[in-house]
Amino acid sequence: MITPAEFYKSLPGDIPRLFSEWGQFLYNNVEFNMPDSPLHAKGHCERVLFHALYMGNREMDGQDSEALEILAHAAVFHDTRRLDEYLDTGHGARASVYYEDFCRKPDCDITFHPEAAYLMRYHDLDDKVGIEAIRKAFPENHERVEKLYAIFKDADALDRWRLGRWGLDEKYLRTPSSHLLVETARRLVNETMSPEVLDHYDRLVDSIMRNKNKDNA
Repeated sequence: MITPAEFYKSLPGDIPRLFSEWGQFLYNNVEFNMPDSPLHAKGHCERVLFHALYMGNREMDGQDSEALEILAHAAVFHDTRRLDEYLDTGHGARASVYYEDFCRKPDCDITFHPEAAYLMRYHDLDDKVGIEAIRKAFPENHERVEKLYAIFKDADALDRWRLGRWGLDEKYLRTPSSHLLVETARRLVNETMSPEVLDHYDRLVDSIMRNKNKDNA
């Protein structure tokens, strides 16, 4: 694992243990289509796991251990089936299939959570599409699953600092606790990614944004 202990050792309750356990599970068991990706491989998923557990504990009042496991599953599997570094719409659906197949193996010792499958299936689509699907699939407890969906999408978004100064626009975050993590997320990226990679993507995205602004002028 790449996250310095200072980031998670002081977190409340079981969060340090859960982060360590699911982080080790990620590195030891989960396979990626793009394992060498600087943007969408295990390093990214580890940071999303950190954010998801932190926010899940706060947003669910520290009383829903199953919710934390659902978020952990979504975090470690969500980008496993990516085929490129761009939008790659549909990679969430492919990841959810991989996740279910993984959990259904006879020798697998983790529990399949349909909620986690929905979180990752719709994380690369518009919120409205995901919420509509969740309400149909979980009519009796859709509010809980919608909350987990918002937490997870924010956890993923917080790691957009890896794209440089333009990476994260805080106004699009959905949950109160996500705003508490904005600077922590920036520091975590700086601590766990190489300066050369960060500089490359910062310059690349900055160039794209400058050209976009010129076109809109």
